[in-house]
Amino acid sequence: MSKIVFWSPLHGQGQTSNLHILALIMSFVYKKRILMMQTHIAMNNLEGPLVGKNVDLEGSRESNIFQDIGLDAAVMYSRINKLEQDTFESCCLTFPNTSLLLLPGTEVKNREIFEHDICKNITKMIHYAENYVDIVMIDTNSGNDGLSFRLMASADLIVINLTQRRYVLDKFFLEYEKRFNDYGNIFFLFGNYNQNSVYNISNCRRKYWKYINTKNSGVIPYSTRYMDAQNESNIINMVREGLGVCKLSEASNLREQFRSRFKFGKYTDEETDYFFYQSCRSTEKIMNMLTSAGNKSLMKRSGA
Repeated sequence: MSKIVFWSPLHGQGQTSNLHILALIMSFVYKKRILMMQTHIAMNNLEGPLVGKNVDLEGSRESNIFQDIGLDAAVMYSRINKLEQDTFESCCLTFPNTSLLLLPGTEVKNREIFEHDICKNITKMIHYAENYVDIVMIDTNSGNDGLSFRLMASADLIVINLTQRRYVLDKFFLEYEKRFNDYGNIFFLFGNYNQNSVYNISNCRRKYWKYINTKNSGVIPYSTRYMDAQNESNIINMVREGLGVCKLSEASNLREQFRSRFKFGKYTDEETDYFFYQSCRSTEKIMNMLTSAGNKSLMKRSGA
């Protein structure tokens, strides 16, 4: 089982949006059972694009789909050692014809209570959850957040979410570079990507060549259709249709489908096709890194 931590140096870098598309591709194309969860106390959009409502927005108790489920319930069950598979799944929201599970975030509004009751016990809960899914994807707080870095320490892969804004890139390499020296598996992901920018992925790899290379970096291009689907809480259907899931059974088939549209590295003007093509390429690289990390772990355990 694998655990991926999503983090960014600043809030608002498309981190949650990136997590969504990667999770959907891993589920639809790679047939992985995916858990999506977050560690934010506020200002997060993990649930909205999937179910039409975020956990931190007020609503009547009658319409509160998050009541008695989510992170708070899962942590409570794990604290008393009763987070079995059926109990865990009862804390999550599921979606028809998918292998996705969504664990809504906390409904605790007091930060001191959140840190005492949730943050101190969340690692144990995640450890239980890893037994019931293939990949746990954790949307963590940005910046210098203690819980985020604590979760990174035990992650199989850390996805650092960046944008093409020079300020964001400089902030990361100036303020956080040394903090990641001890973390082996890091993937640099550029969200809301514009290939026409001077700060395109090729130039960023050249400028930051000590850290970023073709294997450990990728992009999620800007897509009007994907943005609209987020606003309409329809990303599952949008991605399912875009990938042509009903016609595909293997990841290699999907890659060939997109490669046939982009011959000799020249892309058409179809924004949505480019979005899916690059998103699938980034997902493939991440899956390769997870496989490599798993193989190294097995070798260590066997003493090879």
